[in-house]
Amino acid sequence: MTSSEDKPKKSRQLKLDFPESGLTLETLSVTPSNRTAIATLKRWPDWRMPALALVGGRKSGLTTAASAWAAYAGGELLSAKAFDKLSHKKLEKLAAGPIAIDLGQGVSNEDNLLSAINLSSRAGGSLLITGNASPAQWRVKLPDLASRLKSMTLVELAPPDDEMVSIRLRRAMKQRFLKLPEGVETYLLIRIERSYLAIETFVENLHEMIDGREVTIPLARDVLDEMDGTRPLFEDEED
Repeated sequence: MTSSEDKPKKSRQLKLDFPESGLTLETLSVTPSNRTAIATLKRWPDWRMPALALVGGRKSGLTTAASAWAAYAGGELLSAKAFDKLSHKKLEKLAAGPIAIDLGQGVSNEDNLLSAINLSSRAGGSLLITGNASPAQWRVKLPDLASRLKSMTLVELAPPDDEMVSIRLRRAMKQRFLKLPEGVETYLLIRIERSYLAIETFVENLHEMIDGREVTIPLARDVLDEMDGTRPLFEDEED
C-alpha cells in the first residue's frame, strides 16, 4: 500500500475549466470536520473503489478539494457543463485516468455520467464526483445510473467545527483586506451559524456595511441580525 506522503504513480498534464486555487492536498486547511475526506483523497491511487463522491454544503470547498486532488493525481477537472459536452471518444480516453467532475448534480448528460462510471471501472481509472448532496438523492432518469449513484462510496466535508470557522473567517476577511480582532472572533464563534455559506455571507455583508469603520462586536452583531442566522447560545453539545 502507498502511504499518503508518497507521490502518485500516475501523472499527466492537468487541464482545468476554471482557475486553479493554488492550494494542494498538502496545504489545504485540515480540521476534524474534513480530515477523513482529505485523507481519503490523499490515499489515491490506492482507492479500493474506482468512483468516489465528495459531498459538502455550499461554499464548503468542494471545487478547491477537487482541483487539489486532480493536480495531485495528474488528472483532469471538469465542470458539469464541460462534462456534458464531452464526446464518447474523449470521455473514453479521459476515463482511463483520473478525472474529477465538479458539482455532478448539475450534469444533464446522463449517458455521459453513466459511461464515465462504467468506463473508469473497466479501464482502471479513477473518478471523483463532487456534489452538495449524496448522489443517491440526485434526480436522474436512467435506472442504471440511479443504481450506480446509490452504490457510490461517499465521503463528506462536514459542517465547520470551531477551528474551521476561525480559519474560514480569517481567510474571508483577509481576502477583503479586513482585520478580525480577537474579541470579535470569539464573539462570532459562539453565535454564527455552523455552515460555510453563513461564514462567507457574514463577511460579504460585513464588507458592504463597514463603510470605513473598524470591525467591532456591535458591528458584527448588526450583521448577524441582518442575516437572522445566529447560532443558539445554549445548545446541546454532542459527545
